[in-house]
Amino acid sequence: MTGSTLKKVRVENLQPLLDDIRDKLTSGQGKILVIQTAFLGDVILVTPLLRSIKSVFPDAELTVVVIPECADVLDGMADVIILFDKREKTGRTDCWHDLIDRLRKEKYDVAFVPHRSFRSGLTAYKAGIPCRIGFKRGWASLFHTHRIAYQFNLYEGIRNLALLDVLSSHDDNGIPELNITSHESNIATDLLAELGLKEGEFVVLAPGSVWTSKRWSVDNFRQISRILEREFSLPVLAIGGSGDKQVCSAVVSIPERNTAGMLSLLGSTAVIARARFIISGDSAPAHLATAVGTRQVIIFGSTSPRFGFAPPVPTARIVETSLWCRPCSNHGRNFCPRFGSYRCLSAITPEMVINEVHDWL
Repeated sequence: MTGSTLKKVRVENLQPLLDDIRDKLTSGQGKILVIQTAFLGDVILVTPLLRSIKSVFPDAELTVVVIPECADVLDGMADVIILFDKREKTGRTDCWHDLIDRLRKEKYDVAFVPHRSFRSGLTAYKAGIPCRIGFKRGWASLFHTHRIAYQFNLYEGIRNLALLDVLSSHDDNGIPELNITSHESNIATDLLAELGLKEGEFVVLAPGSVWTSKRWSVDNFRQISRILEREFSLPVLAIGGSGDKQVCSAVVSIPERNTAGMLSLLGSTAVIARARFIISGDSAPAHLATAVGTRQVIIFGSTSPRFGFAPPVPTARIVETSLWCRPCSNHGRNFCPRFGSYRCLSAITPEMVINEVHDWL
């Protein structure tokens, strides 16, 4: 019997289970789990899936497992948010077993696993969840009952929606969304007033990233800042996490406009929503901007838009080079495997970026 035949038999045998789960979820008695313990950008890009799940099965209980630093962005997107600190050095295995025990007690009917890691797939399996839906790609697929084709040419927000197709049709554009609370909105308003910045009359720069192959040089960001302020009278504000304070400090001309580490994720999103546009690398701030519809320029280095992480919206513009060796990674790197330095980034000049925003100035 061939592999394709085996796969077909397996799906056919699970059809009664799918029918039972679908009926249970529709009646409001079912429980759904989503596991996405990757980086912030990946969590933002899973929000269309969460939105569609709640739209199709509004009365089912929806739980999401994420890492602690991503919890804020899911405010209002799920009924329950479970935190799993996979980067904890001491007691990480115990935390994982505690997570599995908790999930097993909840008796979920179905798990959607867009995260393709071995641990995410194994977690759903060991939790005893009868229906486990994920992509064919990655080690997590070893533990799925339903493996969905991973379409490289699709935007990630749209790609994740294919997991829901196993249980239901849906109507969603795949563009992420975030629920900015009135509290976070007020914080952003007060901060901008304190800095003397008016809505739509300033630019946000986000120079940081966890991957060095996604960080355009500080000198280039500084040049962009000076050009915008001196030639176009547009003040610049820098955002980032607590680890980006130094790089953001080097970018802004006024120290008070370095907000790295000062705002929550939704607070930063509220600031981005008020900016004329944002310039960032292929990292989380770009996805925050997509979620609130802010115009943006995304600088791609070792990665590529064709992997599905560039938003298919008219408000987004891409700057990249045609260097023969890129893309060399779909996530990012902390070293250059070819030259020892990131020519894919250094070949991008401030003038190239300014040309992309000229009609926004």
